[in-house]
Amino acid sequence: MDIMLKKAILHIVDRESGSPVFSQVPLDLTKEYVREYLTKKIQKLSNPQTKTGTLSAEAVFTKLVKDSQETFTMASEAMTARWYESYSQSEDAPSCDVFVVLYEVDVTPYLAFVKVNYHEGYTHFVEGSEKGVANQLIINRALLANKTQKADEGLTVNLETLFYGLIEKKYTFSGEKRLYFSTEVIESEAQLSLEDNVKVITKVAAKIGQKFEAPQHDLVADVKESIYDSIEESGELDVAMVAEKVFKDNITAQMTFKEEVVEKGFVDRAPLVEEVKELTEKKYGKQKLRLSNGIELIVPLEVYRDPNLIEFINNPDGTISVTIKNVEDVINRL
Repeated sequence: MDIMLKKAILHIVDRESGSPVFSQVPLDLTKEYVREYLTKKIQKLSNPQTKTGTLSAEAVFTKLVKDSQETFTMASEAMTARWYESYSQSEDAPSCDVFVVLYEVDVTPYLAFVKVNYHEGYTHFVEGSEKGVANQLIINRALLANKTQKADEGLTVNLETLFYGLIEKKYTFSGEKRLYFSTEVIESEAQLSLEDNVKVITKVAAKIGQKFEAPQHDLVADVKESIYDSIEESGELDVAMVAEKVFKDNITAQMTFKEEVVEKGFVDRAPLVEEVKELTEKKYGKQKLRLSNGIELIVPLEVYRDPNLIEFINNPDGTISVTIKNVEDVINRL
């Protein structure tokens, strides 16, 4: 994803001092380290934990998002203030910095709302005294995470379609851990993330597979393969395709599977952001096998599908033999 930054601003949210410190001047995007930091943070908002949805045109936050293109600084402050109304009610939500960024991807305009929590770290401090220079060790409690680390929470919005990607966390409100960003800030019921959808699929498939006495290793492999195929072919997670590939000719198992995943909250054919598609294809394009004797194998899907390269044999005593075939060379790496 090639990101072209247009405008960015930083607002400080120190929970100990009370109200946020709003910047009246945008960040200097001519500085390479500023551009690099923001770009990395935005890119990492697209991952398998990202929830998706479309902002309601009537929501207060949506109006501020739209206004950001014309009155960026004022809109960013109002956005942060609205978010802070909810965030400040939490007992354990930490101090942080908020970045609001306007950017483009292939000339399509986007807005990002990126929250980065403070971390405690140590650094030096040079102090002059009558005795001479004194180099001291001090604690800095307002350090930001490295550019390569994910943002703690954040939102990206396509300004043309209002389709969004959201990373949100649970914090304690009145003694109860709960989400707040989707329900209170943007007022939108986000769909389950790809990771959550996969958890639902895997759990239900294992339950139904056990009922119909399907071999566990075959079932897990079929689930991973079906996820990979569905996203590669359609760009979506298609429950019908998963059901057919996992339970093959067992129509009863397929119907039971489709009914139960919906009951558990699975969102069929939910659109994925492009970066998540790429990450998913990479992750599920390999089968990771751990055998009971301690051997671990990572097998590319095209190899796993080919009986001329790998074969699983069910022995009469109930054990399974794994045969790896036609290997030209073995490389032993430290």
